[in-house]
Amino acid sequence: MELNNKTTNPNQTLEAVITAELSAMYRYACYRLGERDEAQEVIQELYLKLHSKPLNDVRNLRCYIYRSLSNACSQALRERRKICFIDIDSLSDLTADDLHPADFAQEQALISRLLAALPDEQSEVIRLHLHGECTFAEIADILETPLATVKSRYRYGIEHLRKGLQNKI
Repeated sequence: MELNNKTTNPNQTLEAVITAELSAMYRYACYRLGERDEAQEVIQELYLKLHSKPLNDVRNLRCYIYRSLSNACSQALRERRKICFIDIDSLSDLTADDLHPADFAQEQALISRLLAALPDEQSEVIRLHLHGECTFAEIADILETPLATVKSRYRYGIEHLRKGLQNKI
């Protein structure tokens, strides 16, 4: 949704986009942060922050919101100093139960472990595409990266995940 009409109230448009995207935003934040309560808190803080900003010059509000959410999640991770880097080889302790999760917590833990093994650029594109339900063009806008780069990061990330899973099955 774009803000091109100067007569449109930006806060009403912001409300509409956030209402439409809230489910995907929450899912993205949950997978990014690993905690539901923290995801809700980050989204609430983002909502308040966006309402206090003038949004008249924002070209694509949806992309702006996701870029802001991505930045807020990164900041939350930095603040709790829980960013960890895992080598793909360290996933050798995955079990068959891990590969067929029974509940959300198991699924989230498996996905987090696999995504943590990827370079940040690749995992961010995968999260935005799968959990944020963003198109590659929107991701390119959000990350301010060329579309071809976004597509290749996604492809390489998925290939690494596939290889990691094939070694465990």
